[in-house]
Amino acid sequence: MWKKLLSKLGVGAAKVDLVLHRPHVRLGEKLEGEFLIEGGTVAQQIRKLEVELQLTVQADGKAYRRTVAVIPVAPAFTIQPGERKVLPFSYVLPLHLPITRHSVRYTFVTRLDIADGADAFDQDAIHILPPLALEKLFQAFAKLGFREKPSSGKISAYGQEFAFFPTDMFRGTVQEVEFFALLEEEGVRLYLEIDVWNGFAGLREKEMKQEMFLRYEELDDVDGTAQALQRAIEEAVQAAQNPSFHMGTTYAPPYTAPHAYDPYHQHHPYHQHHHGGHSMMGAIGGFAAGMLAGMVTEELLEDVVEDALDDHDLGDMLDVGDWFDGDDDII
Repeated sequence: MWKKLLSKLGVGAAKVDLVLHRPHVRLGEKLEGEFLIEGGTVAQQIRKLEVELQLTVQADGKAYRRTVAVIPVAPAFTIQPGERKVLPFSYVLPLHLPITRHSVRYTFVTRLDIADGADAFDQDAIHILPPLALEKLFQAFAKLGFREKPSSGKISAYGQEFAFFPTDMFRGTVQEVEFFALLEEEGVRLYLEIDVWNGFAGLREKEMKQEMFLRYEELDDVDGTAQALQRAIEEAVQAAQNPSFHMGTTYAPPYTAPHAYDPYHQHHPYHQHHHGGHSMMGAIGGFAAGMLAGMVTEELLEDVVEDALDDHDLGDMLDVGDWFDGDDDII
């Protein structure tokens, strides 16, 4: 009797442990592992075994946690005292998730739902790697001496933005390069913002916008991609220092109310930048539809982005539907 009472309080109850074969995975790939379930001191009825994939976003000094997906594993079963069960686990990462960065983290939370007792939990951090096309783009920036900023990868209202600073050839000329990556059927479309030091304005930076498209086969050649990026950045520098210089392809679409990304219609990102913390913006969209890590919910925007954007009416502007399955919490 005492054993049953204690098991209801979690003492001597069943335990669960998710063991992942590897703690990192690329978007769209399968993550595999197994559940190790161990019975306690008495037989217990398990209502269900499930896993939550939780996203944690750091913004404005706070951590916001959101359930991305709930993954059912096993229906009701009974675990006997001391019994050990091993159940397989596999999960294909959705293509629209943001990738792991300093401000973006993921955790698998395993829950063993025990009838008439305290549930058992297990937590495992996972690292979501960029798709190969984006990784090769990062490598090309590294070839030019650029390094990713600690703030790179943060989620804005319209996507995940990446920021790099120069350490080599553009040092002293370019302050930073920010970009969104739109993955299309034939390649990657980049929306770049290049902050150029303007000596004529007392070493104040001048923001130059540049759009470029790189085919997937071109991205396979990292050296060639680096050269293409170098030309685009050099054009921006020349245009910033010489107003009469014409850049090849720029983008500066007018402000329009944001729309959910439609895979059948290309919505160009627009930019809204304010010195002192506001970020470059891009089009809303899921990675599967083309925009890397862009599809975000109204609720997440209100909680995570609102303070950074100083836009308390942001939720009224959006109509993007539900991306996540669960609720959000401030940690």
